[in-house]
Amino acid sequence: MIASNLNTAHLQLRPFSAGDTAAVLSYWQSDPGWERFNASIPLHFTESDAAKFVAEMRGRDRGHCPNWAIVHEGSVVGVVSLTFEQDRRVAVIGYGVHADLRGRGLSVEAASKVIGEAFVSYSELVRIRAHTDAENKPSMRVLEKLAFEQEGILRQNQFVKGRFVDEVIYGLLREDWHG
Repeated sequence: MIASNLNTAHLQLRPFSAGDTAAVLSYWQSDPGWERFNASIPLHFTESDAAKFVAEMRGRDRGHCPNWAIVHEGSVVGVVSLTFEQDRRVAVIGYGVHADLRGRGLSVEAASKVIGEAFVSYSELVRIRAHTDAENKPSMRVLEKLAFEQEGILRQNQFVKGRFVDEVIYGLLREDWHG
């Protein structure tokens, strides 16, 4: 199993704690348009939504859906998560950081650490994939920096906030990882 606590040059990755609600609220509210890329995030994210998110992260089975709060300079500024499928042969990665910190490489740094640990921890893991809204160019840049390959576009694949969106699929094979 991947460790619950991971460290990088600039970040600490740790499980969410009950006290993270205010930081999560700040993270989600830092970019008023960001929720358009995530079907599970309400349009007007409230403190109650943040508390539910933290509770959900804390309640997930770390063996199947490990997740980490991204901590930068002592504050929770984002999230990175994996969901394992097919007896841990495939995983799906998700990530995000506070809008004020985007463009500084923190998503890449956090995701890179998790990817590396996943490939070390699970010898059966062959592939990690990611899905992103075709309009989410920053997320696509993160994946490309991590050596993910764009594998296709699923047209009108998600119904998000009252509209259909195209979804870009990215994949990373173990043999392509040089983290």
